Amino acid sequence: MSQASLRSAAPRRTESVTRTAGGRVYALLLDRKGGGREISWQQVRAWTPEEGILWLVGHPAGEETQRWLRLESGLDPDLTRLLLRTDNRPQYQSHKGQGLFLSLRGGGLGQEPQPELQCANLWADANRLIVLRPAAMQAFSAIRADLKNRQGPTTMGELLAEVIYAWILRIEQILHGIDRDVDDMEDHILMDPDADLQQDLTALRQRMIHLGRHLTPQAEALSALQRDRSPWLRPEHRDLLREEYSRILQFVAELASTRDQAALIQDEIRHNQNRKLNETMKIVAVFTAYLMPITAITGLLGTNLEGIPGQAGGDHPWAFTIEVIALLGVMAVSYLVFKKKKWFG
Repeated sequence: MSQASLRSAAPRRTESVTRTAGGRVYALLLDRKGGGREISWQQVRAWTPEEGILWLVGHPAGEETQRWLRLESGLDPDLTRLLLRTDNRPQYQSHKGQGLFLSLRGGGLGQEPQPELQCANLWADANRLIVLRPAAMQAFSAIRADLKNRQGPTTMGELLAEVIYAWILRIEQILHGIDRDVDDMEDHILMDPDADLQQDLTALRQRMIHLGRHLTPQAEALSALQRDRSPWLRPEHRDLLREEYSRILQFVAELASTRDQAALIQDEIRHNQNRKLNETMKIVAVFTAYLMPITAITGLLGTNLEGIPGQAGGDHPWAFTIEVIALLGVMAVSYLVFKKKKWFG
């Protein structure tokens, strides 16, 4: 099956699989003619390269998977430990004359895909591909269905390229989701400048940081992979891998653009917050300045001194009334002055 046909194929229901304590595990034997069939653990142990390409998809916690890797796979113990880890950063290692190790971040497809990127560790050589992922996913269901219909990959290099494409497809879904959320947030903040979106924007930017932490090393790993000189990787296979490298670079560029868009939204939120704060401070300042003259006058008249002009008493019975009228006059004059200077807004 070509890379283009895989991209157009919709994820389909997976075939029956073996269940272990660690999740779903299955092994397929490819006949190098586009077909493949599922085989048991006994057949995996008895497998020889002459029978076809072995494709094993396992779980790092599976007892059968661990036992086979450590005792029967023939892989180096250090490499086995690396394959069984679930927290690897994206990376590529070449084991010349033996095969290559690749760790990727991605995930499965389906109605309820994993919200975060999962780690998948791959070992590939001329006749077998081992994939260990931490959860049961539908990432490879389309490849398995095509093998069942005898329209699947026919070579090891083609199988590796299609597995990589299927695994990192989840990144594209996450990027589209983040981009959609940022666009919605931008529309919201333009329509309602006073909307409180700071918490949602912070959570979204944290997701972008987490995604970017894996995309850059993943691009470096795929860049090194497409230059691998293993004899079973033909030029057409390297072209397929080069497409995946270009796709990751496109993801990096899209994420950078979305980050810039989120930064602009952050600036807009900060501008609106500063504007609201300035409006509040302006009201407080104007109100304070408006009351300042009468506050000064009442403070002066309230001092405990003898002989204040117009002091209330027997000689000046209208002193308080006159004072109130004078204060109202001062307030009126202040209002006219503030209005003329447009201090009220």
